[in-house]
Amino acid sequence: MTQMYPEVRDATTLGPLFSQALFLPIAVEGQADGAGSATAAVPYEISRPSDSDTRFGASSSLGLLVKFLLARGVPVVKAIASKKGSAPSLPERQAAWAVLESDQAVRIRLTDSVVQSDLVALADSCENADLINNKQIGFGGMAAATSAANLITAAAAIASKRFVLVGPAIIDENGVTLSGAFSAAAVAAEVAKNSDISDDLDTFPLPAFTGIEKDANGVPIFRVKVVAGSAVNDFETLLDGGVSPLRQGRNGGAEIAHLRMTYTTDTTMDALMTRLIMDQLFVDVRDYCENNQFLRRGNTEETRNDLKAGVEALLTERSNWVTPITQPDGTPGYGVAVQASADGRQVTISYTGNIVRGIQTILVDARLIIAV
Repeated sequence: MTQMYPEVRDATTLGPLFSQALFLPIAVEGQADGAGSATAAVPYEISRPSDSDTRFGASSSLGLLVKFLLARGVPVVKAIASKKGSAPSLPERQAAWAVLESDQAVRIRLTDSVVQSDLVALADSCENADLINNKQIGFGGMAAATSAANLITAAAAIASKRFVLVGPAIIDENGVTLSGAFSAAAVAAEVAKNSDISDDLDTFPLPAFTGIEKDANGVPIFRVKVVAGSAVNDFETLLDGGVSPLRQGRNGGAEIAHLRMTYTTDTTMDALMTRLIMDQLFVDVRDYCENNQFLRRGNTEETRNDLKAGVEALLTERSNWVTPITQPDGTPGYGVAVQASADGRQVTISYTGNIVRGIQTILVDARLIIAV
């Protein structure tokens, strides 16, 4: 007998998930092996370790960094070799960086270099990208065994609103101490996957590590300690100097203490989330204008009012990122204005608001009374 309602057979097959959704795309520059098929200064999108081995060589510093990111859940990495077979010079790195600067899709930048002058130049490259409104942030680290004083010196040299200096080095599951380039990559991977940029990732555990590097006594190189009867907090010292420190996790492993930009002239960028929110609001407004085809509409008052209403609604939806401020009429709002140019060829959108800040410190005022 024929079924009136034939059964639906599901042919779906399930397998393990090796990656997560990516919020901020990552690009990596570094040295490739001479035998790799990659061409210097040409970017490649890598989604499998075998592809990285083919392009850059299985043991190249660039290839190892790409495979490290893939193993940490980043689904695809844009990778570019600055040189093959030997260490790149700074001009060779800059030639590769110039390619990435003009890529609007790239949001996070990494390098395999742990040389201070290279990190300074990478920060400059991220600033260059901002000149054409490409919102990019660089992450980098120093060599293992770099002291707190030298990390702070490096941060002062970088001094950028678009660079995060991560330290110290980290120890993998096999007990191997990795350079600061991998510390930076581990942090960048979590930032790239985190779509809730109001979460600043403070105290976030970094999986698959046994901890941060140790000193000669076998204890974490940076920690909270007592010296000559006084409390010393290495993490506060590093943060004040523009460094984003990692710390030994309370339950083992490594974790993020706090992420900030290397810029310390004032406190406007002492949280990475401030930079991320500012950038993402710009990108979201730009995408809204383009995706809703406002560039194809007449520069009329009706169009400008529609654009103003849309941007106001977009900002309201992101009130957990940016809060309204009191307007001249006494009501809360974002002060969105859409102003036409004199020749009618363009409009300028402006808005105001307060960036939401994360809770960086909780003080417990312990007042314990014991009855006697």
